Amino acid sequence: MCGISGALNISDRIDVRKLKNMTDIIGHRGPDDEGFYLYGKTKEEFAFGKDSVEEVKSSDIVSIDKLYNNDYFLGFGHRRLNIIDLSAKGHQPMSYSDIIITYNGEIYNYLELKKELENLGYNFETDGDTEVIIKAYKHWGEDCVNHFNGMWAFAIWDKNKKKLFCSRDRFGIKPFYYYIKNGNFIFGSEIKQIIEYGIKPRVNEKILFAFLFYGIHDFCEETFFEEIYTLKGGENISIKVSADTKNLSFKKYKYWDLDYKLKRDVKSFEEESDNLGKTLENSIKLRLRSDVEIGSCLSGGLDSSSIVTLACGQLSEKNYDTKEFKTFTSCYDDAKEVDERYYSDLVVRNSDCSSIKVKPTTDKIKSDLEALVWHQDEPFGSLSIFAGWCVMETAKENGVKVLLDGQGGDETLLGYERFYAYALKEKIKNLKILDAIKEYKLSSENSKLNYQMLLGYLIYFNNSNIRKQRLKSKNAKFLNSTFVSNFINEDIVNDLLEFKTLQEVQNNELFSFISHLLRYEDRNSMAHSIEARVPFLDYVFVQKAASLPTNYKLRNGWTKAPLRKYMESKMPKEVTYRKNKLGFSVPQEKWINEINDYFKEKILDNPKSTKYFNIEYIKEIFNNKTNPEMRFKFIIVELWMRTFIAE
Repeated sequence: MCGISGALNISDRIDVRKLKNMTDIIGHRGPDDEGFYLYGKTKEEFAFGKDSVEEVKSSDIVSIDKLYNNDYFLGFGHRRLNIIDLSAKGHQPMSYSDIIITYNGEIYNYLELKKELENLGYNFETDGDTEVIIKAYKHWGEDCVNHFNGMWAFAIWDKNKKKLFCSRDRFGIKPFYYYIKNGNFIFGSEIKQIIEYGIKPRVNEKILFAFLFYGIHDFCEETFFEEIYTLKGGENISIKVSADTKNLSFKKYKYWDLDYKLKRDVKSFEEESDNLGKTLENSIKLRLRSDVEIGSCLSGGLDSSSIVTLACGQLSEKNYDTKEFKTFTSCYDDAKEVDERYYSDLVVRNSDCSSIKVKPTTDKIKSDLEALVWHQDEPFGSLSIFAGWCVMETAKENGVKVLLDGQGGDETLLGYERFYAYALKEKIKNLKILDAIKEYKLSSENSKLNYQMLLGYLIYFNNSNIRKQRLKSKNAKFLNSTFVSNFINEDIVNDLLEFKTLQEVQNNELFSFISHLLRYEDRNSMAHSIEARVPFLDYVFVQKAASLPTNYKLRNGWTKAPLRKYMESKMPKEVTYRKNKLGFSVPQEKWINEINDYFKEKILDNPKSTKYFNIEYIKEIFNNKTNPEMRFKFIIVELWMRTFIAE
């Protein structure tokens, strides 16, 4: 787990000093080591930085500070967080033959791939996964990514082919941002790196409008910054540099997608549940591979509780004292309605593991929010991100360097209540009226939705015009009228407001909507030099879940029915068949009211965001402490602009 940076400039030489700066600015992602690689028409150079390990500094490579004025058209930077193979042999950028890599992530099946490559004649000098990637590329070329099970973002320079190959894991768990223009290609793990290289930060108003008006963000390749893009999950970039280094060809393509039509014999619900559960067990087994301490986030919901239960079961089988396995739960003494410690404590007692309670405060919001905005790079819509920040900080304080988390369970197994609406719509459309009535009744009984709420969901999520009109009446008056008029009639997110099939819904959850959740987790964890691992997004597990019939995943009104079935003998029933799903909730309105006056005084006098907000209305809701959602959006956007936008 690390941070990467890079620059390619065929029209001129790269700025080595800026490459160093964009690598240094993400020191939090990799405090354990630092390295550089530079390539020019006549020479190449590996270099160390101020945070490189002593073994590297004492070798025959030079300091990056001595290479500022040299002529290179390509450069890589790397910051390392030691997780597997803690020795200096894992130093990056790493080379093999004519190939150089800078890489962030974990390939969990690296041991199996290493053995396969050894059988093909390859020898290995390290015990980590980076060497496996580089030799897999040597053998399989760009198709190597289809052999990986894990999370990654990397760039490979193939000297012989003069090709830069970049890849991001199937679901975009690890970040990859880039800027391409006029023969320049600049990339990094975080947007601030690209800004640090000298790309002027400008507001992408279309994306900002989607966030403020629709509450949707991280849904496409565009970011909140103009001309800075994200490589989407399951995509590669291949850039060929001409022999005379005067031209480049850019190709971006999707290398993987879910196969919803996977042909297989569907067995009974009980057999499929057991099969899916064992697939999750294997995913967790792979993600327990580490040379440093592993713990887990634990909300008390089904997903994180299942991970903790299964992980502790596996560790116990290896004679590991599960009391040493630390879990971290966010708790709220004065907001019992969102406090989940009752459920998390049931899981802890059942698994015989350690429980560490995290108690975020509004004083800490005041002191940390600007730092959180800086680390997140882009605006975010809820203070649950702050609670996640506190969990990661506490984990670091307790010496845990890797955390398992339940992200992805809802998307893979239809866990959100809105899935009911689409499933019912399909039954009605297919004239399965009696089935629809039965499912409507059971869905209300086995969730936190009553009949009226469920009917509202059915209408709201299946009619984009109703959703749009509701959002207009809810949000438009708080925004600058010119700003609204510029985008209100644009087809920005229409394809995300109404879907024809449940399959379309799930696909968008996995490849669009989950992106912001993964961004939150990556920035929060890496801000505290922690690696977060998400077993539910193992692609084998996701593919298996996607191939299950809908009436297996939504069964008798229960969401995520196969997981509940598998866990019912392993976990307390109160957790396994819990109905009051919270989804990492926080006392949002209470917190917003408590920090209201602090931020009112801090940012309302001379805001930078007047182009986007109706400031008179904003002042009114701050004075009256109404509309906490829009107050929070104003705070976040204003702090974001003050942090990143120069003009």
